[in-house]
Amino acid sequence: MHQTLYIHPKVEKNLEQMKAKENAPKFAAKRAETIIGALRNGAAITRAGRLSKTKDARIRQLFKYDLGNGFRLISLKDKSALFILFVGSHDRCDTWLDTYSNKKPHHTEVPMTSYVVAKKRPAEKIFQKSYFPKPDADLCDMLPDISQKELRKVFSGLVNNAEA
Repeated sequence: MHQTLYIHPKVEKNLEQMKAKENAPKFAAKRAETIIGALRNGAAITRAGRLSKTKDARIRQLFKYDLGNGFRLISLKDKSALFILFVGSHDRCDTWLDTYSNKKPHHTEVPMTSYVVAKKRPAEKIFQKSYFPKPDADLCDMLPDISQKELRKVFSGLVNNAEA
């Protein structure tokens, strides 16, 4: 799991430009912001959004999110950090990938916006034993016996439908 999320300033600039446009770019920007928000809240990289169907081999540990209508969000994982490096149309992303192929695009002098990722609680701590107490034998013995007549009266709909 990544502990720090870095966002390149060009991503923030491109998202603002995309939001100012109509239709596809605007929807893609909203999806990108949703993915970034999920990553900031501790979502796994593969669960934050829809990844592109094809894996890109030009840069190691690269994840491309499909934003729909030909738009992509490019991220890169390095140790415990995740870098959001580019967002744009499919063609612009392809050009960016060609430019940085076999390089380390996250090693840059440009100051990036950084976020500490929220830690999620482990699933086993959510369901503690106190939620599922064992039934006490004493409580079961205290329940009164219920006759067949009373049961048929309470569950008459079930009994009548079963006989039909």
